[in-house]
Amino acid sequence: MTDINQAVLPSQDQWRFIDELRKKEVRHFFWKRLEPRENELDLRTGITLQSSFPDPEGLLDTAIQDLQDFMKEASLPGSGKIALHLLQGESGPYDSFILELKKDEIRIIARDREGIRRGIFYLEDLLLASDGPFLPEQTIHRKAWLKNRISRCFFGPIKRPPMNRDELMDDVDYYPEAYLNRLAHEGVNGLWLTVELKDLARTSFTPDGAPDSEKRLAKLQKTVDKCLRYGIRTFLFMIEPIAWNKSDPVLQKYPELGGAVSAGGQICFCPSSETAQQYLYESTNYIFSRVSGLGGIINISIGEKTTTCLSSLPWCKKTKIIPFRMSCPRCSKAPLSEAIYKSVSALTKGMRDAQPEAEFISWYYCSNKADMQEEFFDLTKLPEGATLLFNFESGGRRTQCGKEMVGGDYWLSYAGPSERFERMIK
Repeated sequence: MTDINQAVLPSQDQWRFIDELRKKEVRHFFWKRLEPRENELDLRTGITLQSSFPDPEGLLDTAIQDLQDFMKEASLPGSGKIALHLLQGESGPYDSFILELKKDEIRIIARDREGIRRGIFYLEDLLLASDGPFLPEQTIHRKAWLKNRISRCFFGPIKRPPMNRDELMDDVDYYPEAYLNRLAHEGVNGLWLTVELKDLARTSFTPDGAPDSEKRLAKLQKTVDKCLRYGIRTFLFMIEPIAWNKSDPVLQKYPELGGAVSAGGQICFCPSSETAQQYLYESTNYIFSRVSGLGGIINISIGEKTTTCLSSLPWCKKTKIIPFRMSCPRCSKAPLSEAIYKSVSALTKGMRDAQPEAEFISWYYCSNKADMQEEFFDLTKLPEGATLLFNFESGGRRTQCGKEMVGGDYWLSYAGPSERFERMIK
């Protein structure tokens, strides 16, 4: 048997699943019934689209084209006796929709564009599940309960070891049309793309920084535009504000940007000065002023890498610090939760001043197995436009082979929620 550590991994050009996902998904129809039943809509004559829904950017074109392809694959006329009306009207939150199936017409009613997209796909799903091109007359109201349904690119690099590849610096198309169409059909409406502020943003403190910013931002805009055609928003995934190396010239020039020293010897980013607040504000404002249509930011505010002065403290309650304070002369005088609040506030404001609809998701990545220091968090102080994200399963307990196990993250034998998650939510 070969040692797994000696196995040779295939290179990216040998990943055949990439070629597969670049192709249109094949839909199979199992229609055996030839005649409609009483009170059924008969679609054998085809559908004629009649849309009055406002879509000046044409972002619904991909969904409409998908429906036309669907009709062709089903061997149904592209224009027929049954009118399909796409209408704007109150349907519920986010991408909810109302689907009305009548004897001689179909109506999809939604408040927003993405509700129409979901309604079109649901109509296709009903026909795929049917035993013939017939649907019972009825009204279906589907209400969305989850706003953001975010995934990751199936082979996009994550800008960390072992490859350390930046997808904004190459010419690879990580988002082929067929793949985006599949995601849209599965209900995915967001993708995240890994970035670092120092690579994208120039500020008054770093006027000569981010030398490849224009190239990165140009590809980012191209990606955003392409994904939006399928109702998928692009979120920037980051771990910010990232700690400094001691020799960083920006830190040398603006020492107030540094604070506590981490266990690994890095200088934590101190968000407590006016300089820091302005630096963070300008960083996100620069990006969101130059790339339109972004969904927002998913930011690991604490956890994984070293960020603010809060990262200098242990997560585990079993480790005692007396006194339990940071070595930073500014952050040590404030409640523990202030470090996250100040950084998130500045980053969120910079983003939303450029794009008011963008969302900031502040991820507290608490995967440690021991009980964490809950004094770190004051969840009543999240700024407007920011949302808390917390691990669902971390800290969960399960007995396996007679021994109680405590899970960190990615624990496939335990879904959650953990007691820790429930405490945070309450």
